[in-house]
Amino acid sequence: MKTNAFNSIKLILADRLMAALLIVFILACLAYCIYVGVSLHPSDLQVAIHYTAFGQTSFYRDKWYYLISFIVFGALLASVHTALIMKIYAQGRRQIALLFTFLSMLILLIAWFMTWSVLRIAFL
Repeated sequence: MKTNAFNSIKLILADRLMAALLIVFILACLAYCIYVGVSLHPSDLQVAIHYTAFGQTSFYRDKWYYLISFIVFGALLASVHTALIMKIYAQGRRQIALLFTFLSMLILLIAWFMTWSVLRIAFL
């Protein structure tokens, strides 16, 4: 298992485009986690944590520490998607690994906009 991971890392580092995209993706996930961590403010008041257009109320409220789950999401996105990209690339499917990397970045971008919207409303 350990040698497979090191071999996958060596393969990816040999491909400059794949290595650059993977590093950019990991750094973007790290920036997302830092952004959410800096934006959180402890409060005794309940804050908006969820928005939906469906249902009786548009904003759902809970304690502020529920928003820590956004940081966990960013960390899981970085680790799981990086592992999947490495596994796909190690199997010799470079084009699919590149596509998956771009789609992972798209997921992160959508999550960033959603998180920005929730955090903007959460701490009014």
